[in-house]
Amino acid sequence: MLVFSGLLGSVVFAQTEQPNTISPPLINLVPRGLGNDEIWYIGGTASVPEAEIIIYLQSASGEMLSFKTAANEKGEWFYSHTGFLKEGRYKSWTQLKQDQQFSPPSPEVAFDILPTAFRIGKIRISYADFYLAFALALLAVLAALSVFFAYHFRNYYQKNSRLRKEMREAEEEVRKGFALLRQDIRAEIDFIGKIKKSRNLSANERFREEKLFNDLNLIENQIMKEIEDMEPIIS
Repeated sequence: MLVFSGLLGSVVFAQTEQPNTISPPLINLVPRGLGNDEIWYIGGTASVPEAEIIIYLQSASGEMLSFKTAANEKGEWFYSHTGFLKEGRYKSWTQLKQDQQFSPPSPEVAFDILPTAFRIGKIRISYADFYLAFALALLAVLAALSVFFAYHFRNYYQKNSRLRKEMREAEEEVRKGFALLRQDIRAEIDFIGKIKKSRNLSANERFREEKLFNDLNLIENQIMKEIEDMEPIIS
C-alpha cells in the first residue's frame, strides 16, 4: 500500500498524459455504502489479461492511497482492503500498467462509509449488537434484583415497604432504559429510511435494517412482556 504525496501524485498523473493505446480498467463491483465495521472491496475487468492494476482511493479530506492487484487470465481483477475505513465520503479510480506504460485513469466511483459501529480499543461493536446486549443486560439485572428482593421479602418482612420501594425504582429505571433503546433503534431505522429515498440499499444495509427491526421487536414484544410478568412480584 502506498500513501501519495503531492510529488508522487504528480509523477503518476504525468505518466497518464503520455500517448498510449491501453484502455483503463473497468470498475463494475464496488459497494456504494458500507458500515465502518465492514471491509471495503472493489473489482472489475481489464483489457489486458494478467496486467497490473493500480487502485487509487481518496477520502473527503484529500488523503490518497494506492493499492496494487493483478488481473487473471480472463482480465478479471479484485481487491479487498486489509483494514476498516473511517466513516466519510470516498472516491476511487484505477489505472492499468503494462511494462512501463500506464493507461489513462478510469472514471471515478464514489461511495460512503457509514458510522454503524464504535470502537473500544481495537474492538469494533455494531450499534445494533450493543443495543441488544444492553437490553439483555438490563433484563438480567432486573431479574437478579427481583430474585434478590423476593428472597429478602420472605426473610425480612419488616423491610417489606423499603424493598418494594427500591424494586419499583429499579423497574422504572429499566423502563426508562428500554425507552431510550427504542428511541435510538428507531432513529437508526429512520436514518436507513432516508438513505432508501435517495438510492437502493446494499445487501449489507438491508440486512442491518432487518436486524434493527428484529431488535426493536425483541424489546417491544418480548423483553417488555417479561417486565410486565414481573410486576406481580413487585406489587
